Amino acid sequence: MAGELWRGYFQAGKETTAGTSVAATRRMYFTPDSSFTREREARARRFSTGSRDNVRAFTNGPVVVGGTVKTPLSASEIIELLLMGIKGGVTPTGASTPKLWTFVPGTSLDAATIEWYDGARGWDIGGCYADSLKFSGSANGEAMVEAAIFGMNMEIATPTTSLSERVPDFIEGWETKLYVDSFGGTAGSTAASGVLVNWEVEITNGLGRKYFADNTKNAGAITINELEVKAKLTYEASATAAATEFANFDAATKRLVRLEFGQNEVISGSDKKFVTIDIPGAWEAVNLGGTDENTRVYELSLQYVYDTTNAYGVQIRAQNARATAW
Repeated sequence: MAGELWRGYFQAGKETTAGTSVAATRRMYFTPDSSFTREREARARRFSTGSRDNVRAFTNGPVVVGGTVKTPLSASEIIELLLMGIKGGVTPTGASTPKLWTFVPGTSLDAATIEWYDGARGWDIGGCYADSLKFSGSANGEAMVEAAIFGMNMEIATPTTSLSERVPDFIEGWETKLYVDSFGGTAGSTAASGVLVNWEVEITNGLGRKYFADNTKNAGAITINELEVKAKLTYEASATAAATEFANFDAATKRLVRLEFGQNEVISGSDKKFVTIDIPGAWEAVNLGGTDENTRVYELSLQYVYDTTNAYGVQIRAQNARATAW
């Protein structure tokens, strides 16, 4: 019957003018628990009427559009979310395959129209940006990406038809390596083996919704704020690296952390698909009370610090076979 959840799907297209919807050009492989909301302030008007039942009018306030989308980590499928949440207008390097996409935070993001068929009807969400991107996973579980989306408007609409589907590639949690180097050094130089149990990295843009008196209840613009990047890495306590990083925490010694995902699916020749997240920063807290499968683990919390040598506060690279986005 109509409205069954399995009927749902997502599509997206890059907007020329933020908030002016465009036809979708690409299927997006988001998990079934991804969704959007369109809220508004309900203005029940109360008056002095000499009676207890004094709500005599009702008006609508501005709308607030947002949502959460989730997807397994993928070197190929993550590109649009990075354009919406890290830096817009990025193109890959590489004359042929492979293609390397490199993202460091920019002053502008790509605006997108997201089409969502919820199983019952289609929705058009215009002016979409990613307010935050969260990467999480564990060695014996999944590697996931979750994006909090801000939109400018949302209406019932018929989704774009006949977009081609594909077989997406995804990365499992075990396909992960940790590197920790000196601040200002070369990311990925020193592997930390037998150490990392699970991880969480959250990049936040601090987006805001701007409203103008233009006789419309929709947001007129999405503003961007200061960057925030934090990570939590769970270390096996018995590993020498755990004591080393505790000493670095105690001394406020800055470090350069790389999480590398993939490196197993071949693109061509010896080139493989991968995602790396590089975060220069300092340990701001260490929780010594964790356990995992009968052993002690430590949770180290990292605060990013801009690295003037490498010229980034966070860098995400994705190598795949894609020459273009959207």
